[in-house]
Amino acid sequence: MLMRKALVASAAALVLTGMSIGIADSAMAAGVASASSAAVQSYSCSRTYYSGTAITESGDTGNRVIEVQCQLYHRGFLSAGQVDGIFGSITYNAVLRFQKEYNSICHGGLSVDGVVGTYTWAALRSACPS
Repeated sequence: MLMRKALVASAAALVLTGMSIGIADSAMAAGVASASSAAVQSYSCSRTYYSGTAITESGDTGNRVIEVQCQLYHRGFLSAGQVDGIFGSITYNAVLRFQKEYNSICHGGLSVDGVVGTYTWAALRSACPS
């Protein structure tokens, strides 16, 4: 197993430098491919994943993040394919844009910090268009 991890790490390093290698263990190659495809998952925004107001921020994952992303998707700040349950840079920037636009259009007093706290949750769920 340790040798397998070392081979995967070496292969990744070579790929990053523009080189390629042949992988003798086809099972390992399939495992690497399935791990990378399993990491990308999208969710339907046709239901509610979370109804609370807990702080949700960069680095978080799970239902709270899916709900933030669905709210941002419904308001046009994310595409359907970007609803993945991972609060990364794309979600962070979408939250920033939402907070700025909400403050401008809805005369809100949201902190423009990329963090979804009590007030940003309320704004995401509000009727004020943005």
